[in-house]
Amino acid sequence: MHTEQVQRHRTPIQTATAVDRSNPKKPRRHIAQDIVASRRRQRQRIGVVAVVCIGLATLLVAFE
Repeated sequence: MHTEQVQRHRTPIQTATAVDRSNPKKPRRHIAQDIVASRRRQRQRIGVVAVVCIGLATLLVAFE
């Protein structure tokens, strides 16, 4: 009895879970942390501008 082996083209099995193929050396995005940090910087800048304006106003009043 002669049996023939059938050669099938094997395709990779698709898994239900997604495989992370991103570059591990690439820095990951932290969008929420970036937003919080940018708002913190913006509040600091607004504070500095407010202090400078108040300081200039007091100097203007003092020299009148």
